[in-house]
Amino acid sequence: MTLPTNSAEPNAGAQGMSFKAAPAKKLSVHLVTGFLGAGKTTLISRWMAEKPVDERWAILVNEFGQIGIDQTAWAGDDVFIQEVAGGCICCLQNMPLQLALGKITSRGDIDRLIIEPTGLGHPTQIIEMLQEAHWQPYLSLAASVCVLDARMLNDARVREHETFIAQVAVADVLLFSKADVLSDAERITANEFAAELSPAKALVAFVEPESSRIEALSVAAKPPKQQRRSLLHAPVIAALSPRLDGVSAEQAAQAKLPPYHYHEPAQGHFIGGWILPASWCFCHDELLTELMSWRDAERVKGVFHTDKGWIFFNATALDLAIRSSEYRSDSRVEIISPIDLDWALRELRLLACLIAATA
Repeated sequence: MTLPTNSAEPNAGAQGMSFKAAPAKKLSVHLVTGFLGAGKTTLISRWMAEKPVDERWAILVNEFGQIGIDQTAWAGDDVFIQEVAGGCICCLQNMPLQLALGKITSRGDIDRLIIEPTGLGHPTQIIEMLQEAHWQPYLSLAASVCVLDARMLNDARVREHETFIAQVAVADVLLFSKADVLSDAERITANEFAAELSPAKALVAFVEPESSRIEALSVAAKPPKQQRRSLLHAPVIAALSPRLDGVSAEQAAQAKLPPYHYHEPAQGHFIGGWILPASWCFCHDELLTELMSWRDAERVKGVFHTDKGWIFFNATALDLAIRSSEYRSDSRVEIISPIDLDWALRELRLLACLIAATA
């Protein structure tokens, strides 16, 4: 796919890419999530009907199938439609989304972008990608909106679904669609569901047939939950183990995904984690020995590239699961602990299990 070139275009939209001069203003980006049938397309159509006349919008819609349907509802001279079909933009290192964003930002005439993943799209990786440093001169992450059909809240399969939970968790705004067909009991259930969320959402509202709740797009986005920071031992990574001799910090920095860590208090616990480039390979046996020593924490969960293939690791005080993994985007691990940990030591011991770190 060849993207148009101008002074505001990021090259190919890939991680680790070079960027040209940033535009004069950033593009406001809204993520609109919701389970299949929640009413996302209808809501966006209502927004389009009420959008300011002096704004030009773009919609990036993700379809599972190969035939785009939703964009036919939004066609017009004042909206730019970009479709990503045939797969989920949450997967494969978000490359389809990266390319689409590169095309949109290269135009230079878009004020607001609405991203609509599939109903089963997991939003966390999309949010993480939008917050990557290379997109900051071009994009401003605005309010994320989750559209819910309150009738689905009575289905335990929905409420307990990992993607549904993630969609609600990342949202700044909850909009209960199809309010005209909800019973009083369903409205009560919806309000109780929203009231139990922590932290509270900036806006919770029911969308009646005659309303669009376009004010949801003016809600301030919450700051990123996780503050990404450089690795605690990044300057000396090549000296952590004899197996890393000859790997410079510059080479490490050129890896496909910049490594980072975070740790912070959260609801009476301490949580921390690391993300490392997929090209960094761990010694399988040493890694598992190290991770097993971390079971003093309430939970240790991660996915790793090892010399015996990609593995998924999930351990609590009572349960342990280790299996092969299809995830290939990066190695990542997260710890939840009742006490504050020596994060620098944990990182040192984790990195010491590396076999190589190549760009």
